[in-house]
Amino acid sequence: MLCHSRSRAVPGEGDPKTEAVFVGQGPGENEDASGRPFVGRAGDLLNIFLEAAGILRKEVWITNVTRCLPPDGRLPLAVEIKACIPYLLEEIDIIKPVVVCPLGNMALHCFMGKSEKIKDVRGKPFPQRSYFLFPMLHPAAVLRRLDLHSHAQADFLNLRKFLDSKPKLIPPPGQESLF
Repeated sequence: MLCHSRSRAVPGEGDPKTEAVFVGQGPGENEDASGRPFVGRAGDLLNIFLEAAGILRKEVWITNVTRCLPPDGRLPLAVEIKACIPYLLEEIDIIKPVVVCPLGNMALHCFMGKSEKIKDVRGKPFPQRSYFLFPMLHPAAVLRRLDLHSHAQADFLNLRKFLDSKPKLIPPPGQESLF
């Protein structure tokens, strides 16, 4: 269980009445020490991308798939992710955002399955049951590969344009209720 290896749980934070929820993989060492999501270098870069798009961090909700740092900073195991997903989905159901932005492949796979790659679906809205999925590059990936910076920044600007367009979900065709 991940809870045995953490210093602190790292719940989501921000505006619970937001239009946008950002979902990372899970806490790193800085987050584990502070109990807050995205507070290290990747968090600093996330803040820069948000501000460049005219979005303040306090106006969005930032969370993770897992809430605890795995032992030795390893990636979470599939069984650990599976145990945490219901909490993430409940969090999203309570907030009722317009968009959910998985940051990176691991968060993306929780919503779209492992066959999808962030590089192929990033920066585009995908209608879901009650929100649009808007996958984006993880800021930590941008820190490792500076050539991704302009792509990530473009994704945040596209998100701003998408939100400004006041998107509406159109229910899929199907049988009308009999009652």
